[in-house]
Amino acid sequence: MDRIAVIGRGMIGSAAARHLASMTDGIVLIGPDEPANYAAHDGVFASHYDEGRMTRISDGDPDWAVTSKRSIERYGEIEAESGIPFFTNSGYLGISTGSSDYLDRAESAGRALGADLKRFDASEIRSRFPFLSLPDASSGLHEDRNAGHVSPRAMVAAQTEAARKRGAEIDRRRVTGLRATSGGVEIETDSGAVRRAEKALVATGAFTDACGLSPTDLRLRVFGRTVLLARIDGELSEHFAAMPTMGHAESGAYLLPPIRYPDGHTYLKIGIGSVEDPNLRSLDDLQHWFKADGIEENRIRFRSFLLDLMPRLAECRDWHSRSCAVTWTATGLPYIDHVLDDRIAVAVGGNGKGAKSSDDWGWIAAQLISGCDWEHPIDRARLRIPQS
Repeated sequence: MDRIAVIGRGMIGSAAARHLASMTDGIVLIGPDEPANYAAHDGVFASHYDEGRMTRISDGDPDWAVTSKRSIERYGEIEAESGIPFFTNSGYLGISTGSSDYLDRAESAGRALGADLKRFDASEIRSRFPFLSLPDASSGLHEDRNAGHVSPRAMVAAQTEAARKRGAEIDRRRVTGLRATSGGVEIETDSGAVRRAEKALVATGAFTDACGLSPTDLRLRVFGRTVLLARIDGELSEHFAAMPTMGHAESGAYLLPPIRYPDGHTYLKIGIGSVEDPNLRSLDDLQHWFKADGIEENRIRFRSFLLDLMPRLAECRDWHSRSCAVTWTATGLPYIDHVLDDRIAVAVGGNGKGAKSSDDWGWIAAQLISGCDWEHPIDRARLRIPQS
């Protein structure tokens, strides 16, 4: 019998397994690899099948800022232990072109944690980043040190490998059922085999409710999100060479600088939440969405947004879109809480920005499921599942 089974080999689950494996033996991390053929795949998917996510300390919510800082401080340890690099220190630029107070809140939270921050006016932004076209009233918040982007694919691979090196077993099957027993829990897999464990931590993100893996209905809101990628090559590569990761306060857009993808090409990426984003409730909904290329209306709008912000992208001749999913909770923070006495807990809900803080959310989840005392700057009550 396993001591603790972590179900879900995504960003939070793999992090939790790494932390648990340093605390006790008998840890298993269960979850499938990325499918080789999306169109023929009839199982689960994940949004970490990508090469770029923003990371930085500054955030409008102090809870996200502190977990980001704690995670970023461990990036080097994870890379060294696993031998798998995943973090690029390209810097971060938050932009406001209107009346949003997001940059003020992010600066306050970031400075309280020692983030390396500078405020820019529009002329300073243009001087530092001449590829940007901004209104005169624009302002910026620049974070230079320990900010940039991570490869979520590589980060999960690094966490998984580090967990394995610490003694965790890696089970690459899909979990199809979870039930409590008198002696712990039973975990059914798609091979028909059943694993038994004393406890289980469910970290299956957008697929948690759709696959019925929590004995409590978490009422997660899962939305499909379209991302647009522009291939950068030739003279454009030099033009955008100094681009940081960027966030746009008014629209909520996030932008990733040119990053090399598995096909050997380099792409600049944008994602924005929109009213067209579908609400994904069932496994069929999720499977259909991950096999699609997003929404045409979003592709058109996002391209127009990018061309206004970075006019030389008009020279780009190769554009394509992809789909991912965002899992929202009622609290705006992940649910990290027990759902069945001390035997089953969940750690789910990235709320659109879970990657940068994922190692610390995994740390918290590992502490919870292993029965440790709560020792974290965030009050435990803030991560509980609402009762009403």
